[in-house]
Amino acid sequence: MHMDIEAQIVNRLSSVLGLPLAIARDAGNMKNFQFGKIRPDPSGKGTLGDFALHLSCPWRLVTNNRILTGSADYYEPAVEGEDVNLDDPRSGNLQRRRLREIFTVFDPKTRSLVNETEAPIVTAVHSDQFGGLDLDLSGGFRLQVFPTGSRGEDWRFFSPGGEEDHFVVEGGHLDSSTSQP
Repeated sequence: MHMDIEAQIVNRLSSVLGLPLAIARDAGNMKNFQFGKIRPDPSGKGTLGDFALHLSCPWRLVTNNRILTGSADYYEPAVEGEDVNLDDPRSGNLQRRRLREIFTVFDPKTRSLVNETEAPIVTAVHSDQFGGLDLDLSGGFRLQVFPTGSRGEDWRFFSPGGEEDHFVVEGGHLDSSTSQP
């Protein structure tokens, strides 16, 4: 019997249960969250977590009945009345500024926000029939991912440097031809 998309997403992403949300970085307006122990990239360029979640669709990080930040904050200035400065990876937009509530360290070498504590950790994984994803995190945080288009990549999950194929959601469906880029 073939598992439905919700079960496949929960099954695949269950590997992050108990792991801390460790790194947040950008590749253009795509958000890259990394989970687990931070280690040097074998290429010698930067750092990696045990697992990576690349978000190309809308997402938000919520806490205590408020939106801490989300994908739309990428285009909002960190301080009202100022300009967005996408060349400032530390706090050039509202998204980066708000993420600093969780990621306490900025690594200038990798241009990443880094969480050097053991929290928040992933406590639960939820999904929906359209490829949406919710990761419950300790401390009352929740990362919510919600595909909103009918084609194009929404998000991908993989183990950086691992041999396993990337798990990709496109247009609200699992990409059946999933493979590493």
